[in-house]
Amino acid sequence: MDVFHNVHYIMKKEKLTIKKKKKRIPLPQKPPKVEEDPKAYKRKKEKEKLRKKIDEETSSNG
Repeated sequence: MDVFHNVHYIMKKEKLTIKKKKKRIPLPQKPPKVEEDPKAYKRKKEKEKLRKKIDEETSSNG
């Protein structure tokens, strides 16, 4: 009975695996949220408006 017990113990020992610590990848931090000023000039929106106007003019002329 001791022989079987020892064999079982050896088999268990072989199955053990060493887990390596994973390197922690730092996440990029979010920039602080800034409230938009309602009176502020919004470049992106103004550009889009101008592009739409130009597209409409070129499509109607063509």
